[in-house]
Amino acid sequence: MATHADADLVLRLYDLRRESVMRQARAWFIGWTPTNAEEARLIATDMSRKENAWLRQLTSYWEMAYSIANAGAVDETLFAKNSGEGVLVAVKCQVFKARFPEVWTRTMPEVEAFLARNPIAQQKAEIFRKRFG
Repeated sequence: MATHADADLVLRLYDLRRESVMRQARAWFIGWTPTNAEEARLIATDMSRKENAWLRQLTSYWEMAYSIANAGAVDETLFAKNSGEGVLVAVKCQVFKARFPEVWTRTMPEVEAFLARNPIAQQKAEIFRKRFG
């Protein structure tokens, strides 16, 4: 059963997503679909690009959030119900890795570990896979 502390942590994580640069990163990544391997490579590797900074910020944020859940510091069910965007980001990274294996190396092991055991997150991942597949 989730506690008030669990709810507070989920709300704090939500609040962090509202930071202005994080909003830009989220909006960009959710809408971005590379059309070829070179475009994916440029974003994934060119640290002078703002999109690369956004990619690193967004993926590291969700890795941090899921590491908190994986460590048992928040109720897993409550977290799974409120962290669909992290699943979406991980699924997009999986899709890009499958499409551009020679250039896309970004993985999200904390999210993937959570997905491996949580049925709510698995259902969300399936929805996103259908969307991006």
